[in-house]
Amino acid sequence: MSVAKPLESAVFWALIDTAGPPALDRGPRAGVQAASVLVKAVSPALAALSPTGRAAALGLAHLWHDDLDAAHGQCQAHEDDADCNYVHALLHRREGDFANAKYWFREVGSHPVQVAVAAAASARGLGQLLIDGNWDPAAGVDACARALRGGDPAPLIVLQAAEFRALAAHLFSP
Repeated sequence: MSVAKPLESAVFWALIDTAGPPALDRGPRAGVQAASVLVKAVSPALAALSPTGRAAALGLAHLWHDDLDAAHGQCQAHEDDADCNYVHALLHRREGDFANAKYWFREVGSHPVQVAVAAAASARGLGQLLIDGNWDPAAGVDACARALRGGDPAPLIVLQAAEFRALAAHLFSP
């Protein structure tokens, strides 16, 4: 297995960031790529990753493009991997299965991405989603649920995009 490089993360992100940030719900929205097109586009960028890294990255790409079923298939096949479980939690949060999203975030436990998500939340004035300066995934899930019931989703959509980018950077980190 070769070692991934930060450039590969940038290439991967450029390939998937074609439809703008996803909403907090399942979508779909205009401009998303079909699964076959997406897989063909990102496959070369995934070559340096481990099998579970590839599954998590591909699941993240599918999730960015509102294909929750394909994302679910990728991460569900690797339930022993924290990165795949993180994608699993994100997809359940987007599909509105908030209890299941919280379950998968508990399965993830502490994750390196949470530092970047905490910084992004703090920078966006979302300190209520932190506990002692640390990202609280359950509070994030609850905030998404409230926003979908009539709150303002815009700050959470921006935060979610930062969370996706942080996870992609983590997956491709050496």
